Amino acid sequence: MEKRVAGKVGARQAPSLRELEILQAMIATRKTVAAAQMLGISQPAVSRALATLEAHVGRPLFLREGGRLVPTGDAFALEAEAQPVFDALQRLAGWPGQTAMASVLRIAAATTLAQFVLPPVLAHFRIQEPDVVANVEIGTSTSVIALVADRAADIGLVDVPVPHIGVRNEVFREAVAHVVMPEDHPLAAHALIAPRDLADEPLIAAARRFPVRFEADRAFADAGVAPRLVAEGATATFMAELVRQRVGLALLNPFPLTLGGMQGLAARRFAPRIVYRTSLLFPATGPVVPAARRFADLLRAWQPEDGLTTPIR
Repeated sequence: MEKRVAGKVGARQAPSLRELEILQAMIATRKTVAAAQMLGISQPAVSRALATLEAHVGRPLFLREGGRLVPTGDAFALEAEAQPVFDALQRLAGWPGQTAMASVLRIAAATTLAQFVLPPVLAHFRIQEPDVVANVEIGTSTSVIALVADRAADIGLVDVPVPHIGVRNEVFREAVAHVVMPEDHPLAAHALIAPRDLADEPLIAAARRFPVRFEADRAFADAGVAPRLVAEGATATFMAELVRQRVGLALLNPFPLTLGGMQGLAARRFAPRIVYRTSLLFPATGPVVPAARRFADLLRAWQPEDGLTTPIR
C-alpha cells in the first residue's frame, strides 16, 4: 500500500474494472456491506478495493458521515468517466446478435410536472429515440433534487428554487403568481388582483415549506390584509381541484396547469409580483448523459405558448 501511495503521479496505476464496479456500487448504496451484497463479494474485499482505488487516484473518494460513506466530487467524476466503459461492455455482451441495446434515461419529476409536461414530451421523445427506455420517478421537489444530486436520476424537473450544491439547474419556463378561481367568479373581470381584493375571499395556500408561501404571506402582511385561509396544499393540481370544487381561490403558478388543468377555471395576475421558475436539473459534477441532454433540448423546443407564462428556449 505504501509503495502505491508514495509513487509518482505518472506511475499511478489505472483503476481496474472491478474497482470501478465497486465504486459504482458504493455510490449507489453508501455502505460497504450493501455494496458487497450487490456484487456478490465479501465486505472486506470491497474495503480493500476502495483503499486500492483511492491509492491509484491519489485522492479520497468517500467521507464517513453518521455511519454512511458519502461520495466526494472526485468519486462522482470518476464514475462519470467510467460510465462509457460499462456502456460499451453492455453492448458487447449482445454482439453480434444485435446491433444496439436499449439504454435507460432516468427521469425524476415533481408531481404536477409529471402529470402535464412529461406525457407529451415523452411521446415525442419516443419517436425520436426509439431505443431509449424512460424510467420515471415521481415525487416531491425535495426528493427529485436529492435523486439528481445522488446521480440516481439523469435529469429532473422541478418548479421550486434549487439551492442544492449537488445539482445545477437550467430554467425552461418562467411565470408570475396568478389567482386561480372558477371562471364565473366576479374577480374574473379584473385584469390584476391585489391582496385587498382577496380580503373577504376564502383562500387555498401553498404548504408552508415552499418559499413562495412566505412571499405570499408577506404580500398580504404588507397590504395589511389578513387572508381567510381555508386549506393548504402541496401540489398545484390538488389546489386547482379545490378551486374547481369552489372551496376557495388559490394563488398559484399557472404552469403547467395551462397544459390541461385549467378547465372551468380562470387565472388573473396577482400583484405584487411573485416569480416562479421551472427548471431542468442535472448532477453538478460529471458529464450530462447524452440522452438526458437530447431530452432537455426536445422539451425546450416543444414548449407551447399559453399566454400566461414564458417558455425559455
